[in-house]
Amino acid sequence: MCQPIAQSQVQPSDRMRASHDIGDDGRRCTGRRTPGLRNPVYRYIFFSMTHPFFGPILRLRVTPDEPEAPDAFVGGPRVRGSKRPHGDAKCAQVRRLIETTVLTYGEIAKQTGVGRASICRWTRDGGWQRPLFAPRATDTVPSARASQKLKLRKLAERLHALAERAVRELEAQPDVDIDRLMQALQVVKMARLEAMGRRRPRRHVDMPARTGREMMERDAAIRTALKEMRRGGVDVTQIPDDAMALLEAAHTPPERDHPALRPRGSRRR
Repeated sequence: MCQPIAQSQVQPSDRMRASHDIGDDGRRCTGRRTPGLRNPVYRYIFFSMTHPFFGPILRLRVTPDEPEAPDAFVGGPRVRGSKRPHGDAKCAQVRRLIETTVLTYGEIAKQTGVGRASICRWTRDGGWQRPLFAPRATDTVPSARASQKLKLRKLAERLHALAERAVRELEAQPDVDIDRLMQALQVVKMARLEAMGRRRPRRHVDMPARTGREMMERDAAIRTALKEMRRGGVDVTQIPDDAMALLEAAHTPPERDHPALRPRGSRRR
């Protein structure tokens, strides 16, 4: 049975067991009762205190959704009067997009303001690796349709590599081979002339003009290339077989009946 009592009848010694003997409605309970948290005093004390064994919920390792732009002063500002069109920060930004995104070279060029040719050169020279399923560069895609143009563009690099290999072989030999030395010198001259590109000396005015069909013919193209080499100071009789094979392959047009050159059907305009 629970009987109502007055607050003045509660002694200080009885305050410790107030929760056991007094109910929420102010009645004294004579029977045994399980202690609970219904009393306003208990609710106030325990619910306003922090649990001693559980700390507050925190967010660890919070990173932004998009990586921050590289610092503009990475590696220092670009020196005034320098011939480099882009600084180290721009190069780092291009490398991050090359190695972490699947954007094309054109999209990266629009975002960074760096030309696609510079992006291709930085990727090739720096050995940057593109992620899986990322579009490849145009000059690295094997295609029979563009094989001749690709060989012509890479002819200077291949001749340069061939010249370096010949020089290393000559340095490794104890005796000097005059014939091998002359061949290495001719390859070096060929590589230098191909690297000059449009900066090579102009032809004489009295030379006859050549049509596009004559330029694409194999024999005429090879003879023209040999004339350019001879005019640049190369001894044609001392050209090694490897360098001559590269020169012939670069100026050989693709086969007309190649499967890659067959018509693919109607194209959209």
